[in-house]
Amino acid sequence: MADFNALLIDSVDETVREVLGAKATSALWRHYEAYLGITRDEIPHKLPMLFESLRGVFGVGGDILGQGIVRRLYMKARVPLLLIPNRKLEDYVEELKRILAETS
Repeated sequence: MADFNALLIDSVDETVREVLGAKATSALWRHYEAYLGITRDEIPHKLPMLFESLRGVFGVGGDILGQGIVRRLYMKARVPLLLIPNRKLEDYVEELKRILAETS
């Protein structure tokens, strides 16, 4: 699972950096650690909090950012993704984790 966790963290980093830039990404990680008590390495274990906090900070834009993270994660894993309205983003991540575990 360490490989999956690294893939997820990279997907979060790359997506946030692409959308917000390097300085904002660094500030976001500091915010997570200082105010939510989440480090980068804990993100795979705190997915609901990650996606909820993105929504809290960026409003509807947080959902779009979260979808971008999920899209990038699936792309990196080379697994097709079909987004379904009203499905929780963390469910996609857990599903991908299960798919990859079954195929390895």
